[in-house]
Amino acid sequence: MAEINPPGMPIERGKIHEFANSIGCDDPLYHDAEAAAAAGLPGVVAPLTYTSATAFFQPTDAPNLIKDLGLDMRFILHGGQEFFYERPVFAGEMLTAEQGETIKTVKEGKRGGSMQIFDSFTNYKNQDGELVLRVKNTLIQTGGVVKE
Repeated sequence: MAEINPPGMPIERGKIHEFANSIGCDDPLYHDAEAAAAAGLPGVVAPLTYTSATAFFQPTDAPNLIKDLGLDMRFILHGGQEFFYERPVFAGEMLTAEQGETIKTVKEGKRGGSMQIFDSFTNYKNQDGELVLRVKNTLIQTGGVVKE
């Protein structure tokens, strides 16, 4: 049986077109291969937020921060997500994730006790091994129920 999440995320022109339409972006560089070529680009450009879909392309054996660190889901908050582009992402590329380090800090909270903050970094390389994108995901585990 085929793996449900094969490794790598193909960057497809049609999906870029659909995504750009969904966010109301009509710039031809996101839709038209000829316009991208005329601008000297190797393919249609993916909008910056397009790569948030990488979460759907993680292999089944990818690290699971919540599980791996033994965090309690009852007290987990999404602290944020940041994307650091080395350059634009283009149609025709294949991005593959490499898990980087996870940094833990502790901060005293005002309404939920001590907070553990986990910053997890993932690097995305293309099919040529070129670093294209770095992503930082932040999870926060509160020390208990947050009080109003």
